Amino acid sequence: MRHFGLLLASVLGLAATVVPASADIATYTLNCDSVACGSPTTYGTVKLDDHSGSGTVTVTMTLSPNTFAGTGAGYAITWNVLRDPLHPALTTTLSPTNIPNPSDPSHPLYNKNDFAVMDHTDGSTTYSASPFGGGWEYAIDYSVSGGRSTNDQILIFDVTRAAGLAVSDFIANNGFMFTADVWQSPNGPTFVVAARALPEPATWLIFFSGLMGLTLYQRRRKPVRVI
Repeated sequence: MRHFGLLLASVLGLAATVVPASADIATYTLNCDSVACGSPTTYGTVKLDDHSGSGTVTVTMTLSPNTFAGTGAGYAITWNVLRDPLHPALTTTLSPTNIPNPSDPSHPLYNKNDFAVMDHTDGSTTYSASPFGGGWEYAIDYSVSGGRSTNDQILIFDVTRAAGLAVSDFIANNGFMFTADVWQSPNGPTFVVAARALPEPATWLIFFSGLMGLTLYQRRRKPVRVI
């Protein structure tokens, strides 16, 4: 019976790695740049929430302490979504005009007019996010007077699709999930950052726990010697 329980726990641990840690919420860390992708530096996060299967995914990109770069050829955010003939074009709706920015102690407000959903969001045109390649099907641009002097550090928008949309429909491009063009605070350069398409640390922990359990189970299964 103890062996059965150990085997069951191992199988469940491995099975849990097949599905996301959460079906309706996912968070990606923007920690890749053109110099050292995967370095300890964190430029911000991207959170996806489909509100328990509502068919609309809310995307929240938060940069801290950096801000969006209003100059250069980069975009505030790029992303890809799985699509086929049954999944028509996305509809992207920017958040209300003035939203408090929790990343800044002074709580400045940003204006959604600072951001613009790119044309051809049906996927017929792709966008480049150097050095993270082209082929990005969807983008939101950021362009304001003064560029680098802005305080915009957060972008919230809803993505919907007539056939329904889930967090799992957001897919990687060249091994990355999202990119953002940032201005490194306080006096740094502008450059593009990205999030790697890797499982959450908790998912890896479950996976290795399952492998360990199977190993222990095999060691306990000693052959019976018949005399």
